[in-house]
Amino acid sequence: MAHPFGTQTVRRKQDLFSEKDKYGKTVNIDRTIIDEVEKIARNRNTSMAAIALAWLKTKVTAPIVGATKVHHLDALEEAIKINLNKEEVHALEAPYKAHDLEGVMADNRNREHNWTQYLINDSEK
Repeated sequence: MAHPFGTQTVRRKQDLFSEKDKYGKTVNIDRTIIDEVEKIARNRNTSMAAIALAWLKTKVTAPIVGATKVHHLDALEEAIKINLNKEEVHALEAPYKAHDLEGVMADNRNREHNWTQYLINDSEK
């Protein structure tokens, strides 16, 4: 959510996990949310990363920020100053649909002694 939809980043180019496989089912919903983050950032004259981090502040969570560049820290500092209003939070959350488990978590979900077994509905057992 730190870049406009479709932006090519070094990480995206090097990701071994296909975006189509990982996000294909929810790409339209995800795009709606990313576009909303971009709109709010533009209206507030700040970065999309700062808006995404500011949204995390509205939740019971403690984001772990992996800063590898100075602008990552700048976005975090900016996010601390931002208080999203109810309409902005609603605009970010209303279209959201939970993603299915993918990758290692999905591959291991039926194994005995794996915490993901508790995510399986009774009908799937």
